[in-house]
Amino acid sequence: MTSVNKWRLRASEPAGVIQLDDAQRTAVNVHQGLRVVLGGPGTGKSTVLTQAVVERIRAGSSLDRLVVLASSRTAAQSLRREIVRQRGGAEVGARVTTIHGFALALMRELGDPEQDFRLLRAPDQEQRLRDLLDGLPPEFWPQEVREAAGTRTFARQLREVLARARQLGLDPDRVEEIAGDEDLYRAVGRFFELHLTVGDFHGALDYAELVHRTRILLTEEGVARSCQARFDGIFVDDAQELDEVSFRLVADLARLGLPVLATADPQQRLGAYRGASGGAVGHLLGLPESTRVELRTGYRNSPAVTAALARLRSALDASEAPPVPEPVRTEPGTVTVTWFDDPAAERAHLAARLRQAVQEGYQWRDLAVVTRRGGAEIELLAQELSARGIPVDVDGEDRALGAQKAVRALLAALAHAAAPHEMETDLPMLLTGPLGGLDAVQLRRLGRRLLSPGSDSTAALLGAAANPSRLDELGDEDAATAARLVRLLSLVGAELAEGCDVGRALWLLWAGTPWPERLRQAALNGNRSAEEDLDALVDLFDLATRRMELRGISGALTFIQEIEREEIAGDTTRELAALPRGVRLLTAHRARSGVWRQVHVVSVTEGSWPRSRWQPGLLDPDRLAPDHLDAASTAGLVAAERRSFYVACSRASEALHVSAPMPGEEHPDPPSRFCRELGVTPQEIHGPPVGLLTPQALVADLRRVLEDPTSSPGLRRAAALRLARFPHRDAAVTNWWGARHPSSGDWTMADPVVITGSSLQGLVRCPRNWFLSRRGGGDQGRGTQATVGDVVHMIAQRAARDDLDLEQMVTLLDEVWPRLRFPRLWRSRSEREQVVGILTRFHRWHRDNPGRLLGVEVPFEAAREVSGTPVLLRGTVDRLELHGDRLVVVDLKTTRTMPTRTELAEHSQLGVYQLAARLGAFAHLAPPGTRVGEPSLLQLRHGLHIPQQQYQTVLPEGRSWLDEQLEQAVATLRSGHFDARESVFCRWCPFRDSCPAVQPGGLL
Repeated sequence: MTSVNKWRLRASEPAGVIQLDDAQRTAVNVHQGLRVVLGGPGTGKSTVLTQAVVERIRAGSSLDRLVVLASSRTAAQSLRREIVRQRGGAEVGARVTTIHGFALALMRELGDPEQDFRLLRAPDQEQRLRDLLDGLPPEFWPQEVREAAGTRTFARQLREVLARARQLGLDPDRVEEIAGDEDLYRAVGRFFELHLTVGDFHGALDYAELVHRTRILLTEEGVARSCQARFDGIFVDDAQELDEVSFRLVADLARLGLPVLATADPQQRLGAYRGASGGAVGHLLGLPESTRVELRTGYRNSPAVTAALARLRSALDASEAPPVPEPVRTEPGTVTVTWFDDPAAERAHLAARLRQAVQEGYQWRDLAVVTRRGGAEIELLAQELSARGIPVDVDGEDRALGAQKAVRALLAALAHAAAPHEMETDLPMLLTGPLGGLDAVQLRRLGRRLLSPGSDSTAALLGAAANPSRLDELGDEDAATAARLVRLLSLVGAELAEGCDVGRALWLLWAGTPWPERLRQAALNGNRSAEEDLDALVDLFDLATRRMELRGISGALTFIQEIEREEIAGDTTRELAALPRGVRLLTAHRARSGVWRQVHVVSVTEGSWPRSRWQPGLLDPDRLAPDHLDAASTAGLVAAERRSFYVACSRASEALHVSAPMPGEEHPDPPSRFCRELGVTPQEIHGPPVGLLTPQALVADLRRVLEDPTSSPGLRRAAALRLARFPHRDAAVTNWWGARHPSSGDWTMADPVVITGSSLQGLVRCPRNWFLSRRGGGDQGRGTQATVGDVVHMIAQRAARDDLDLEQMVTLLDEVWPRLRFPRLWRSRSEREQVVGILTRFHRWHRDNPGRLLGVEVPFEAAREVSGTPVLLRGTVDRLELHGDRLVVVDLKTTRTMPTRTELAEHSQLGVYQLAARLGAFAHLAPPGTRVGEPSLLQLRHGLHIPQQQYQTVLPEGRSWLDEQLEQAVATLRSGHFDARESVFCRWCPFRDSCPAVQPGGLL
């Protein structure tokens, strides 16, 4: 009999009886009017709010008649779960939401039913602003900002200013009035009017405008009566995070006679950067019939953490501040401040401390690491901790939709389907991505099977993609997987060519591979990354359904461009997010809604935390606020940074560990002043932690004992037994280096052997490096400097072909420069300045060059027999010139180092160019009777006014050093043995760590 698995709904864990103290009972009691509950960290403000809701229900109300407002969707979800748990049973109409969600519900339920509108997400708002900006004449803006008005940064700052205007309850005329004689902000006021008009026409509202119009709606007598009849109470959590228009909406509800309970702690206000008003709590307390209740007992923090927080809060603004909590916990707790040698040492010690905490009895989910910034800083921490065997949980909410891995993968496939010839080089990435499912080894194996003489594996894959039957002929699973994806891309491309919408094209790509089932299984198994991927993809499909007008190939490319241009995270949080099981990595803002037994606040340095240097944008949202001078001052910014540090530290219930790297050459900022404000003497720790507490480190220690001839037989036997029983892949003998047999010696050499200048140079310098990078798939890809070199070569080619002047060359540079990726903005600016210098030197040299230009980027082939083996010299020369009767090759170089005189004399690339010219590779361009002249390297980064030019002596008529190099290369290829050779270039080799020439007999 076949058994059938059935879903069984488990009863939720019953809520325990919550014991309230006197102040909490006073706050919870059913009341009329406005009640403001103030309390420090851990005093039970959220508990008061949930219990007040429950008490109101016990008094005869129902959850659908109560409105609970939280500061974020995540906080609203947490409150909803807790209220339902305390209430017991199921609730369908629960109004637990954000202020914007409540405003949206009011507009739809009580507003004009004939007035349809759509709520814009933050990325949609910015895209709409860019569209409006693109349609404005240049004279709309003052002369000094016209160049910036078309940039993304300007659009982002403009969106922030308009949002702040509505948060402050300002209309366009009032913005112009505040602007005074500042032309820029007067133009902002005019743009504000245009923005509202266009939004009305399209029925689109942003969040701030939504709340503003809800306040206007409440002024209608019928709407006010409906609110009084519909609602029995308003409950606001974290009221200190309300911006001005939001707290005025709450005040409007209180004036209607609705009971309002608001919990707050002004010293934990984190949203100042997005308009959270410092006067929100004071304004609510100043309303008629408002009462104040203070919570004085701290239930979260240990005495040590409470004392540190009390010292820190003494430097915070005391306006409307709650009293210092009195801790009830008896265990003393721990607070430490530690300074390490550098950021790497700080991360290493952090990993050791986290693992030590688990050995002391903590669970991974009891631990949290809090940073000032998210993004790259958290990604780096996650990589380091994961590499050391520590499970981590990272929120994906801060990343824009286009930055999500799953979204990028699906959009890359859509781009390839829409424009296969332009995106064909992305095929290997698609095959090894989630849609293809191959790993790097499988891809290399497939590429080798497809290789033909004179081609590389990438070219072979692209050829097979154009003719999938070649993949079918191979008959293995790897080839079948590649063939399925290639045919799927072709199918979607055909659908787009016939005009299908973007949503259908995305669905065909998604449903046509095993990826959905893999993600589903991973999500059901509790994989947090899979759940985040699914959330992001749901958001992508949701956006595609709202852009049904985008059809065909052009529509697909437009959709991709819009997603990639989004720089703001859309809301992809789902209600049933998995509970974390690893160490939480998050920012102070994300940490506010959580509590952990042990919290590590890291990288607390000046310039980072606090970020004390005020760098206002061209448009500053604080300019519209009444207290904009205070908010924008250094003191105001430091105060905001101190509040975020205070919140981060307050999340620790038992132990708080604050750390920072000490200043050095690469990290000059000293530890932050905040470290000393905790009242704890900092401890300096030098050097890395002693020993690594990871499975890999344990295996290494056991292997070291096992292989040490000085170890006793008993000790070696014990190590061997533990390795045999240890359930880790690194403990298996079959995975140890040297335990496997060498690979097959079979080696098939192409006929003819294709040799380029760069491959000859690589084979001569180090055959091992050449093989690993060219045939072993170990090439790490082209870095930023290589890409900059490509840009320079492209512009130099265009300048020579189209006779561009310097201004036109720089304009071309500015067109392509945004496509380059640099780790830091200052690096991009610095490199661009250097490239402008390169182009300036090249322009002068090209203008005054006495030679006659025969061609640029000239391909060549020349046949030659070397040691009885047919050889085909192949390549492309940057410039081919005629100087009198001499044919001269010029190779453009953008490297920062130049070859020495000795290296130049036997420079392989220049030698190959000379030999190819002598063999007639350029006879179709050169007039009869020309002879080969001295080739040169044009060093574009070197030279004062014009580039420095390095010449190579002409090859002799007889046997030369180049013949020796070619024979050596052919012999290496014929033998199939690629030995390592030590040279000055080893310091830059990516395979140095495993090289027997550099580390003979060393640790691999």
